[in-house]
Amino acid sequence: MSLFSFKKKSRSVALIDISSSSVGGALVQYVNGSLPTLYFSVRVPVELYEGELLSAGMLRALSTVERMLVEEGGPTMRREVGSGHIDNVLVSVGAPWQDTKVTSRSVQKGQPFTFTHHVLEEATADIEPASEDRLESGRNVIATILNGYETQNPFGKKVTRAEMIILSSTLEKEIAKQVLTSLRRTFHTHDVTLTAFAPAAYSVFRDLYPHQKDFIVLDVSGTATDAAFIKRGLLADVRTVAHGTHELLEAGKVAAHAHSLPSIGMIDPLRNASFESRSAELEKTWLLGLREVFADFAEKQALPRMLFLLADDTARGFLKRVLEKSELRSLWLSDEPLSIVPLLPAHIAPYVKTRGLAEGDVYLALLALYCKKGIGEL
Repeated sequence: MSLFSFKKKSRSVALIDISSSSVGGALVQYVNGSLPTLYFSVRVPVELYEGELLSAGMLRALSTVERMLVEEGGPTMRREVGSGHIDNVLVSVGAPWQDTKVTSRSVQKGQPFTFTHHVLEEATADIEPASEDRLESGRNVIATILNGYETQNPFGKKVTRAEMIILSSTLEKEIAKQVLTSLRRTFHTHDVTLTAFAPAAYSVFRDLYPHQKDFIVLDVSGTATDAAFIKRGLLADVRTVAHGTHELLEAGKVAAHAHSLPSIGMIDPLRNASFESRSAELEKTWLLGLREVFADFAEKQALPRMLFLLADDTARGFLKRVLEKSELRSLWLSDEPLSIVPLLPAHIAPYVKTRGLAEGDVYLALLALYCKKGIGEL
């Protein structure tokens, strides 16, 4: 993976994480031989006016994040490292604007052949391009398996069978245009790279947990849930469930208002009978969506027993309890409970430093590590 194209002793990058529930931003510096260091971070909720489209609220939150990165983050960077200049911008855009899929292609011949760029291009030529209303935000061969073994540098090797796993992401073209225009104007650079949840999660989790070859990464936020399935260390599938924490939180506010309770949100432990009924209904809907996605994957291969959960602080414990219920357990054909690991800032802290006005933010820290892989040694 190559996110950026030139080398220097240090580099400062603006990281932007866009979801349907919030927009996060951070300023990070990379120096050879050192951990990436976040000097400023901020996260702004996506709040909608009545009748407003979700994209309008997201773009407004993005504008606020950009302003804070410039007005507060820039001076913080100057105090800490001597310069507030930003070299590049890396932005991750989530559902419902982003769509990601995994496909595989294989080449097998009776006689050994040399794996070349031409072989790769021929094998992947039939992958359908993005539709006119969508922009490709990444198409990468994330793994090449030669004669049954994953190979980091496959070109020039003699093989009888080659398999390629391709990760493709597309973004709503109008949203991409508005996001890119805003970021380029704010940071005075055209070097803005778009990415998605799946490539970042897959790439970083493989490094954080090298001995864990089979796992699921579940990202539950906003209006959707993204699930990435990793088998034998390779990304096997990516799916989206059209339900997230947003509905749970909003339903809680409505129920609380109807019963003259404080507007505390669905995930607060204070509940009345009506509140419990609505909660149970939404939990069931979300679990049914997850079950469908998990069952579809289980038809092809065994489900991983390890699940890493990415969620906002207010929802993390609640979602873990829901996932531990029996509705999903039968898919594993065992009474043994699923191992669920909610990812906390403390899990990322050994790999990403925070200084100045930066706070622990799992999503921004993961993005910082993903960016580091793309930069490599400066």
